[in-house]
Amino acid sequence: MKLVKASIYGFGKWIDQEFNFVSDYQVIFGFNEAGKTTLLNFIQSILFGFATARGDNKYLQYKPKNGNRYGGELLFLAPDQSHWTVRRIDGKGDGELTVFHDDQLVPNESLKQIVGNFTKEDFENTHVFDDKNILSIYSLNEQQLETEVMSIGAVGSKEWLKVADKLSHAADDLYKPRGQKQPLVVNLKKRKELLEEKSEIENQQVAYQRVKQQLEQTQKDFDDNAISLKKATESENDLRNLDKKWYRFDQLQQQNDPKHEVANISNADWETVLKANQELSTLKDTATTSKVSNLDNVEKQILKNYHQNQTRLDYIRNQKFELQNLQFHRDDMNTKLLRVDTQVDQLFKNHPELSEDMLPLTGEEIDQMTPAENNNNNIFLLICIVAVILALVVGNPLKIILIIAAIASGVWYWYQNQASSQPDLNNLPFIKQKGYVNVSRENIIGLQGTVIALDNFHGTQKGLIDGIKGIEIDLNKWRKILIELDVLDNSYKDDNYNEQIEKYFARLDAIKAKADLEQKSQAATKQMDEQRDQRLRELNNEIFAVLQKYQAVNMDEFMRMHTQQVQNQKITNQIKQDKDFLGRDLEALQAYPTHQSLIEKLATVTKETAALTDKNNDLNRQIGSLKEQMQQIYDNSHYQRVVLALAQNKQDILENYDEWLSKKLASDWIRNMLNVATENRYPKMLERAAEYFALLTNENYSKIDFDQKNLTVLSKNKIRFDVHELSKATTIQLYLALRLAFVTEISDLIKLPILIDDAFVDFDVSRKENVFKLIQEISKSNQVIYVTANEPTAIPQEHILTLGGNISA
Repeated sequence: MKLVKASIYGFGKWIDQEFNFVSDYQVIFGFNEAGKTTLLNFIQSILFGFATARGDNKYLQYKPKNGNRYGGELLFLAPDQSHWTVRRIDGKGDGELTVFHDDQLVPNESLKQIVGNFTKEDFENTHVFDDKNILSIYSLNEQQLETEVMSIGAVGSKEWLKVADKLSHAADDLYKPRGQKQPLVVNLKKRKELLEEKSEIENQQVAYQRVKQQLEQTQKDFDDNAISLKKATESENDLRNLDKKWYRFDQLQQQNDPKHEVANISNADWETVLKANQELSTLKDTATTSKVSNLDNVEKQILKNYHQNQTRLDYIRNQKFELQNLQFHRDDMNTKLLRVDTQVDQLFKNHPELSEDMLPLTGEEIDQMTPAENNNNNIFLLICIVAVILALVVGNPLKIILIIAAIASGVWYWYQNQASSQPDLNNLPFIKQKGYVNVSRENIIGLQGTVIALDNFHGTQKGLIDGIKGIEIDLNKWRKILIELDVLDNSYKDDNYNEQIEKYFARLDAIKAKADLEQKSQAATKQMDEQRDQRLRELNNEIFAVLQKYQAVNMDEFMRMHTQQVQNQKITNQIKQDKDFLGRDLEALQAYPTHQSLIEKLATVTKETAALTDKNNDLNRQIGSLKEQMQQIYDNSHYQRVVLALAQNKQDILENYDEWLSKKLASDWIRNMLNVATENRYPKMLERAAEYFALLTNENYSKIDFDQKNLTVLSKNKIRFDVHELSKATTIQLYLALRLAFVTEISDLIKLPILIDDAFVDFDVSRKENVFKLIQEISKSNQVIYVTANEPTAIPQEHILTLGGNISA
């Protein structure tokens, strides 16, 4: 998209002004307070929205003081020569947006055709250059400067690098090689002291030393085996990695570099033929369309149906909101029904003993469940008491009989009390009728409040269901009427009738407009046909000239030649991608004549790894056994305390080490991943940035590259410099080259104008001349709008717009 005109209704100092822009680059000259920055802010505001009045943003608003309309419009020229107009005026939020395509109103979402998925922040971070973001580079330290330069083109890299620094500092708080107070350093010193103390105790017994020597030898065997196991595991992992990449390796082996047997068609000639052929087809289609402008049979039937049922159809159009209200009430009842269902489900969740068929009990029914007092049972209690008293005063033979009688009467009294206190509720008829079978009396009484609530919810559910059914009957009546009048198709299953009514009447209005146009369209077409025929001859001659240039018999032959050219390029790109994917593994894969030989090698190494693992486990068990013998040989409380302290110290060291290592590895991983992502994702950007950097520095630097960790540049003397080794001015040039290279690299996705607001005010004459050369180079693919308070001297006048002069020219 090329910005060709800006029409300002009211924005800051600009009132009812128009600015025409050159499609490649435009230099806008004006002294301070001339409105240069205001004009650039106008372009950003129309594309991405006005600043709001909240907080400090109110100072970024440019509402005119004299009451004129706040806003304006931008006119863009698309690659297909169509025009897009973006209009934004004062309104809610960031303004009221309107988008036109060739004077045809289109949805606001069509703005993405111009700005893509860019936000205002994305645009400012990539396409906008001013003295603020350029001069801010001077205030950065070495690490901040390197972070800023490396973050260009990598989304979110600044935040990731900050996280990496934070993790690195956290790791240093745990351990430093020369530290004294860090937890891991303190624990390592403590371990050394404990080992020395433990060694002094161990030297006291020969037997202990013998077991210790065995343990040391076993530990050495374990360590040696662990090294072999690690090597075998790494070898196995390498072979498995090669196995995963074999498919791409085999694919690369089968690919042959394409032979360029066809002429290399230039992009300009290809674009010329495509545009001419497209215009040719458009002219032919236009001619056919102009002849077929009558209503088809379906449209005639729709218009006839309207005239026959105009009164009823007009009534439907006027009463569609009644239908919308019915649907709203139906949806509202469904929402309420869902809420009640949720409350019922919550009752059952809170009361697992509750069942769906339970009904509330009456007071009389609750009284029937109360157990009756058993007065006849008191006599057995009396017998038990008398027997106990007599047993205390009589002799032994009779005492035993009285004790047995007391125990028997006591047991019988207890049994009768238990039987009378728990009546059989299932014998009551209402227990089964109201759903309380096998539920205890206490639970039945405790559930009454919940059962009453459940009964009330059931009543509410029934009322809502009946209301929904009534509305559905009314909606079905509407459906029959709509089907009868052909507004709705009989196969339509949804109930979004309002949308269908809108579609029907929108189509009806279009048909009526087409019918009116058909009656008025018999105008002078002869001259248009002659112009079209003349243009057809010109286009055919233009296509024929290009076909002759490449000795193509016809258009099909020319298309075949271009297709072959594209296919050759695809094959070349695929070969490069396969080689990049395989990387250093390519040489290793070439060592295996077949995939089967690789599989056999992998099987051998896997078997070796399994054997070493088994040996590792066996040695580990032996170490455990020897350690247990050492503890049994030397049984001393002091020694045990030292051993326990060592074990705890080891655990502390491992925890400190794990935390330190995880933070250190995470920090290194973030930096490595950002380096890899930047290097792999933007090779073209770096190549283009190197060209721009060489131009800006008078060829003093020839290459921009990545080493293992940092971004570096190569001077013409073949000396490599890190970013922080460059002068501030050269760093600004590198930063500028990288940002502009990133913008031009993504120009196939987003082609917005590059806005430069006097960003190079501190540059000397030579650097400014180089900047203008770079602007002219970039403008071949990206439009550049450059505003400055210094009058340019080496720029053609047709590219200069002077504020205070003829501003609409």
